[in-house]
Amino acid sequence: MRNNVRRASIALLATALAVSGCAQSTPMPTPTAVDTPSASPTPEALPELVEGGTAGQNRPYFEYVLGSIAERLPDAATSQITNRLIDAGFDRESMEATVSSTPAGYDADSILIAVRFGDQCLIASVAGSEVVTDLVDVLGSGTCLVGETVSID
Repeated sequence: MRNNVRRASIALLATALAVSGCAQSTPMPTPTAVDTPSASPTPEALPELVEGGTAGQNRPYFEYVLGSIAERLPDAATSQITNRLIDAGFDRESMEATVSSTPAGYDADSILIAVRFGDQCLIASVAGSEVVTDLVDVLGSGTCLVGETVSID
């Protein structure tokens, strides 16, 4: 029986050597990571003024300009806001705004700014660094804002 075990062990060893002899003598290549350019998110295009466009078409740009003003100048006066809007391409003649201070000389809680586009108005309330906008029809008076407004110089 001992001879049978020895023969079986030798046969197993011979088979293992034979099989390993069939194996490649060079090591198998290992996969390597390939740097593929990842798709970076496409930056969103900044809004632009749509010349001759509607109030609705220009609302994103209106919000963008006012948001950047409010972010940089949270205590901006009416004239600073309207001048920046004019610099951004909005029509001075189509613009209305409320005062930035009360008759007693205190800062107003918010400033209303409006720009007329045909029969519609873009209106914004600017309070510190917060801006809220709306799109409304022109009033029966032909204006966008009710009450006293300032001259846009």
